Amino acid sequence: HSGDVARTVRRNHEDWLAEDNRNRMRYDAVEHSMRGLSEIDAWMRTEANRLNARVMARRARRAKVMVAGFSSLAAALAAVAVGTMLTTANLYETAKAEQREISLDDGSRIHLNSASAVAIRYSTEMRTVELHNGEGVFDVSHDAQRPFVVSAAGAEVVAIGTRFRVRLADGEVTVTVLEGAVAVFNDGAAVDPTSPERETTLLYPNDQVTLNDGGVTAVESVDALAATAWREGKLIFDATPLRQVVEEMAQYTQVGLDVADDVPDYPITGLIQIRSPDAMLRFVANAVPITPVRAAPERIVLHATPPAPL
Repeated sequence: HSGDVARTVRRNHEDWLAEDNRNRMRYDAVEHSMRGLSEIDAWMRTEANRLNARVMARRARRAKVMVAGFSSLAAALAAVAVGTMLTTANLYETAKAEQREISLDDGSRIHLNSASAVAIRYSTEMRTVELHNGEGVFDVSHDAQRPFVVSAAGAEVVAIGTRFRVRLADGEVTVTVLEGAVAVFNDGAAVDPTSPERETTLLYPNDQVTLNDGGVTAVESVDALAATAWREGKLIFDATPLRQVVEEMAQYTQVGLDVADDVPDYPITGLIQIRSPDAMLRFVANAVPITPVRAAPERIVLHATPPAPL
């Protein structure tokens, strides 16, 4: 009878998967998470070792030693223990209105958005990317022995065989998952990774959180493909306030874009091609009653269009 039960369970499971594509996505995400536990565990061990090495190095600096070479030896030992932090960083950046795709030695890829910068450090134990500013989409190759961690403004994102976006703007870090799963940790390396006070959030496809001085927001459901449509040369908006739309558009133009104070924050819905600044402005002008006016050679202001005479 146990065989009959197993077949029934398997059939019910297959029926559940077939009911809704979202069920398949949830199941795949859980599988990714289970496979990724070893990566998180490896990262936690590395973090703990790094924290211990920092404590030992601090004690060595405070100790009063009679032999001049002793402190140098202690520093050298500490450097070995925290070797993942001392590896040479490869720096990549994009100018305003520029995008760049970076292929890494392990098969991972990073797609940098406009005005973005990352520092990449690979060692035998860790793959670390520090996002200094801007936005990137990370397509990560699985390697349980070398966790892939993206850090930004104190937040750390541990990849679990996945594709995800990290955006750093105005001191806020936004993490969005396209495929697989990620573990998001607040407070970075400044907090003991084994501490129960260290916040951890697991994200799955189309999940998004924002981290700021107030902590981690609740997980929200978003259209991850729309949020990263810039990779395809598009911006997609759904009842997005005008000023937010203009702020996004400004990343892809060489001139400054502003909205006059008297213009309402109209909701904008639609798809904008970012390859042509003029086309972006025409789209907005056709969607709502505004008129672009060149206030200076490098600045355009959107003013309210006066009503047509009766």
